[in-house]
Amino acid sequence: MPKLSPRDAVKMYQVSRATLMRALSDGKISAAKSDAGHWQIDAAELRRLYQPRPTGKPVDRTKPEQVNRRETPTEPPLDHALELRLARAEAALDAEREKNALLQQNLDDLRRMLPPPDAVPRRRWWPW
Repeated sequence: MPKLSPRDAVKMYQVSRATLMRALSDGKISAAKSDAGHWQIDAAELRRLYQPRPTGKPVDRTKPEQVNRRETPTEPPLDHALELRLARAEAALDAEREKNALLQQNLDDLRRMLPPPDAVPRRRWWPW
């Protein structure tokens, strides 16, 4: 069986380099190090654990498309269930705001009923 380097193994099989190196260090894949310290992995070991990459489909390593900052981003259409949940949440928020306003009004009424804090005579430090 041919021996593969980790770079070649990543290109041929559906595995990331980090996952492959972790499997090597954990002993899930048996491999040997060359005299120069490079890993040499048997292709049968890789085939045992990982699926080969489909041929003809290169690995996409391109950067994502840049967003033009001058254009306003288009929002994807919301589905009906999400719109319904949003409407319910907005209704619940409005109800909580009304409840909060009513409680604030009751609190203000209670404050007006209490005597002002200056109405109670202050106790002095010196008795004379």
